[in-house]
Amino acid sequence: MLKILMSMNYDSILHRIANRSFVSPDLAVNDVRKIWECLIWSLIFNEYSEYDTAIGNARQLIYGRVKSVPNFKNLVKTVIPKYLDESGSLAEGLSHLLADPVFMNAKKQVLEFTQKTPVIVAIDTFERYERENTGMMIITAALIESASDFNIIYAKKGIHVKTFVSAEIFPYIKESVIPNTIKFIREPLYLNWRPRDLIRLVSWKFYKFLKSTGQIAASKQIDWENFDEVRRELWYPYFGETLLNLRGQPEQSLPYILRHTQMRPRQLVLLCKGITKVARNTNKFPFFKEASIPLSIAASESILADEVLNSYELIYPHCGEIITALTNAPRLFQGNYLDSVAKRTSSRWPMGDYSAASFRQLVAELGIVGRVRKTNRETGIIEADFEYNMSDRLTLNSQDQCVIHPMFYNKLQVQKDGSWLVYPFPDHPDYDIGKNLRSD
Repeated sequence: MLKILMSMNYDSILHRIANRSFVSPDLAVNDVRKIWECLIWSLIFNEYSEYDTAIGNARQLIYGRVKSVPNFKNLVKTVIPKYLDESGSLAEGLSHLLADPVFMNAKKQVLEFTQKTPVIVAIDTFERYERENTGMMIITAALIESASDFNIIYAKKGIHVKTFVSAEIFPYIKESVIPNTIKFIREPLYLNWRPRDLIRLVSWKFYKFLKSTGQIAASKQIDWENFDEVRRELWYPYFGETLLNLRGQPEQSLPYILRHTQMRPRQLVLLCKGITKVARNTNKFPFFKEASIPLSIAASESILADEVLNSYELIYPHCGEIITALTNAPRLFQGNYLDSVAKRTSSRWPMGDYSAASFRQLVAELGIVGRVRKTNRETGIIEADFEYNMSDRLTLNSQDQCVIHPMFYNKLQVQKDGSWLVYPFPDHPDYDIGKNLRSD
């Protein structure tokens, strides 16, 4: 199976779309869909041009006599000026290109290959989005629609188009930009990581390091599909099964570390790097359980919190300043507390954007505040739902019991009240901390 991976560079398209007056965003999305259709086929033709003369002819029709288009950024720079003018209007030549017999014949020849050896075109988009940038939203919506069309028509013929859209912006595109979500957004896949997947990831990297440095037998093999074995052989000996948290309470090491993340691989990797640094400085490496894991995590929390704030800065300008209203908040509180502190943020919002409801939406969307699902007085554990683990929005009402995510404790100097432990994991068997994250 051939894979074509590309990271999107919107600059050339945005420059033109931004200059356009939109009579109807829906019509603009329709136009840009044709641009995406051209770009996706251009990528495929570029991969197969050496295998068939007809495909090579179509490639030349698109690119001219350019010998190679080594990356997607250059492809965009080559194609966009031809078919999208400076006013942002679609050039008539694009429709002619898509209907050209040379282009159509190349598509037919490509399908001869893909029906035997399927191809995946994976398109990665921006990590940071500006919600009020109409051009950017239209381009992304058009990409989603174009990918949907491709899959409907060509998936059974071996062409699969996958589009990766940031979780920060996807709800806005789904709710306000794509006109027919049932048609174009079918069973979206949310890339939520399970605990065992995250632990396997860092354990595998650690295992490779130990083998390369001779600290583990070269002959030692791990069954990576057996989570219990991964824990037994690589996690417990080095991280320990339990630890004492900063309040002196015993806690399982796995959920302790994971509850200080939003279940993203880079967050866990960063925490593990911090733990490694402390272990090296105290000559305990590679036995992290003998170093202070809680202290090293506390030192890294603010970095993780700042990363989340940075990723939302274009969606919620000044969000870093706005959330300071929660400084010294209790860990557990009733939802109406959010309304009382929201008033302090009114001057930090763009003109006309402030409301108590907007503040609640912001803190929920960023995964700062979650809603209590269950409390267990015997274990002292609060299980809570956070929006980043959900496929829809988390609505926080005045009567809800709410909690601050542990990752934001240091950033917001949250009160060290009570003995509750907040477990920000979804209500799903894969996250059943009470069963010690056991495998299937």
